[in-house]
Amino acid sequence: MSKAVKEFRSGSVEFQRSAERQTDSATEQAAAENETESGEQKQTALKGNDALFGTEDKKLIQDLLQLDQGHLFSSWPPPGQADDQKQKLVQQLGHLDGSYNGGLVAYIKNAKQLLQDSREGRNPFEGYIPEVPDGERMDFGSKLFIEHERQGVKAAGHAAFVLVAGGLGERLGYSGIKLALPVECASNKSFLQVYIESILALQNTAAAERGEPVKLEMVIMTSDDTHSRTQALLDDHSYFGMQRNQLHLLKQEKVACLTDNAAHLALGKDDPYVVQCKPHGHGDVHALLQSTGLVKKWQQNGIQWVCFFQDTNGLVFRALPAALGVSSRFGYDVNSLAVPRKAKEAIGGIARLRHQDGRCMTINVEYNQLDPLLRATGNGQGDVNNEEGWSPYPGNINQLILKVDSYVKSLEETQGIIAEFVNPKYKDASKTDFKSSTRLECMMQDYPKALPPSAAVGFTVVNQVWSTYSPVKNNPADALAKVQAGGPSHSATTGELDIYQVNCRALQMLGVHVGGPQQATFNGLHLDLYPRVTWSPSFAMTVDDLKGRFPCPDQVHIGQDAMLYINHPNVQVRSLDLTGALVVEGRQDVDITIDGFKVNNAGWQWHALQDTDSNEEHQKIRGFTVIKLETENISFSEPGSFTVPEIPKAGEPDQEQAESARGAPESKADLTSRSRQQAQDHVEGNHSLSSGAEHSSQNESNPRESNTSESDFVRSLVHDIMTKAAAEAKGASAATKEAEKLAADAAKSPKPKDEVALKKGTTGAAKGSEETPGHVVPAAENAEAGDKHARTEESKPAGSPKKGTKKAKTDTATDNGSAKALDSALNSAAGGTLKPSSPTKGGAPASKEVEPAAEVKAAAPSSPKKATPSSPKKKGIAEKVEDAVKKA
Repeated sequence: MSKAVKEFRSGSVEFQRSAERQTDSATEQAAAENETESGEQKQTALKGNDALFGTEDKKLIQDLLQLDQGHLFSSWPPPGQADDQKQKLVQQLGHLDGSYNGGLVAYIKNAKQLLQDSREGRNPFEGYIPEVPDGERMDFGSKLFIEHERQGVKAAGHAAFVLVAGGLGERLGYSGIKLALPVECASNKSFLQVYIESILALQNTAAAERGEPVKLEMVIMTSDDTHSRTQALLDDHSYFGMQRNQLHLLKQEKVACLTDNAAHLALGKDDPYVVQCKPHGHGDVHALLQSTGLVKKWQQNGIQWVCFFQDTNGLVFRALPAALGVSSRFGYDVNSLAVPRKAKEAIGGIARLRHQDGRCMTINVEYNQLDPLLRATGNGQGDVNNEEGWSPYPGNINQLILKVDSYVKSLEETQGIIAEFVNPKYKDASKTDFKSSTRLECMMQDYPKALPPSAAVGFTVVNQVWSTYSPVKNNPADALAKVQAGGPSHSATTGELDIYQVNCRALQMLGVHVGGPQQATFNGLHLDLYPRVTWSPSFAMTVDDLKGRFPCPDQVHIGQDAMLYINHPNVQVRSLDLTGALVVEGRQDVDITIDGFKVNNAGWQWHALQDTDSNEEHQKIRGFTVIKLETENISFSEPGSFTVPEIPKAGEPDQEQAESARGAPESKADLTSRSRQQAQDHVEGNHSLSSGAEHSSQNESNPRESNTSESDFVRSLVHDIMTKAAAEAKGASAATKEAEKLAADAAKSPKPKDEVALKKGTTGAAKGSEETPGHVVPAAENAEAGDKHARTEESKPAGSPKKGTKKAKTDTATDNGSAKALDSALNSAAGGTLKPSSPTKGGAPASKEVEPAAEVKAAAPSSPKKATPSSPKKKGIAEKVEDAVKKA
């Protein structure tokens, strides 16, 4: 190499180094100038208040100023004025910065991009072609449903459960947390209690199958609004039987609100030192689970599935076992429990989206995006119903089942961060100003977006909506408006009535004789009111459970206006004729068999409220209150095995024989005396007119209270009933004489051929019912009827008893039909003061006095005892006529 070349290269290197030094110097000078400018900008924006804050706070303020957030500080007065308020604002900004992945800088930048996309109408699914996804569809109670349910119950023993419950009940017209609302008024159990008891029932089944203890864990995602009250609800009820270390509360943080397309953070309307905040959406649950390490721990402990569900769908555990079975059978990484959906219905549709570049995902697509996307990709008609009347894209209801192995891997890769969206409400078509502040949101059902194309993602649909999904979301006014617009009400009213419907239909499918629904109107909604039948999860969770509990379904009759509540794990109903109200509960180490038992009492009334009625919030949003007139209680305080009623021992008289030896018929004064005392008890707060009922005041931490308050409307109601009954009671004597004449005539005449109507064991359904007792509705019919009820309500025409007692108390009343006048008289009339007595199904006055309730002695399990209700039934008109016919 020549000397000249060496000198040239040396000079070039020196020149380059000199240039680099000059560049570094310029950069440092520019940085110093920028820092000086930023400092001056900060000093100007803060008006000298920067001395109030430390280094970290000053750095955050500087970052916000660079993102055009100077309005946060522009109204600040000079130092010395409102300094505490200024520090409060910066402290809140620091909290928001620390609770969002990437801090406020990332949040504001994401918001600007998403707001721009929204303003320009950019479709997030552009380039994707919708396809019908893979999944399983089945009828409730069908053979396929039962097969999946059996497999799902086994899978549930290796599952964890996540409840998303960050919202208050304000939208419902309820001031408490939604988890504290009673699911229905027959049991008065809260949503949270029913969910926990359902998980514990699955846990007990798994433990019995494995022969070892099993502990299924539960997570509840709360928010600032619900966290402390959820904790209090659990504490007040000892976690409803769940161990404290198997239930975890994870609190979700809020995000800052935005005022315009420039993503300016929104200050409070009445307080310029507070940033408006709203929940970020239930998609945060994934990040919370990842940050706590719970899912990884579950995987190590053998958990295979995680089930996510919402806070006010009381039917979710009716379908969840079957959906778990589908996940287990097909190995789905993600399985969405979905519902049939009408085309263009305002509910998201689940679709497989295939991109032009080969990418593919199965995801929820919002209804306002699905139809345009279909039209834009060659389907000119868009979202249309198939030949069965449903969209091929099932409706998303945010109930998910995730496979743990793939879930853990995804969380580790994404830290649980879910893609966000923004949904601003613009003032006009210019899309410049918002009607109110908005924020970024994320949804837990968007989790599949983070999965690889090879992931198995599907859905499970139970074709009968009423068996799967009846959320409680809307206040009475909004619910009525939605029905008038052709949609489902999703109200507290339908949320309760749908539970009775699915229970009654499940029993009908078994062959139980269940009276048909009555037409009822609550809060302006015209609905089917089925017999109020409900039970605890420990009694039955699956179709197989029900079959075991009702081994002789054709021997069970439940009247049209009956109320049956079974809150006990060890009850078998072999033979029952129920007209009125029956409650079965008590200690868990008792086995109860109901065999040959007849219940005939005044029961409970679901009484429609008027606009002027003053009642508790949970009653107003339903549109009714429950008046507990008479109740048959079966409850034992000692361990043992019992049959109700008792079978008489050899040589002892049976119930009818013992009854005939007790005395003369009760007078009209006896009847009016008992009715007056019952009515007075009701007004004074003894809302269950049977003795021995529990009564307590209502509060949020204990939602299981009586549904009848001591309000003026109740007093007025009782007064009206008594007045009417007093007039009707005058005809009671005439009715008795007429019955006796019929009996005498029957005794003289030949035995009629058509004696069926007089035989014992006739259905408990109300006379005149158009529905054949015991009619099993076919699956296809169920689907049609169920959807009509759940989604087009406008098309239709217009507590717990005392536990621990040794007594099984009977308070009987009259049946429907020809004895309605006497029924009213017995329940409400006024009169003298004699021993209480009870008429029977036929409607005639009781012929004998009722003796005091007898003590029920507990027996050892190895030597079952029979238990007799304390108040034997009296023969009514129909039974007297029957006796006369038999004698003839």
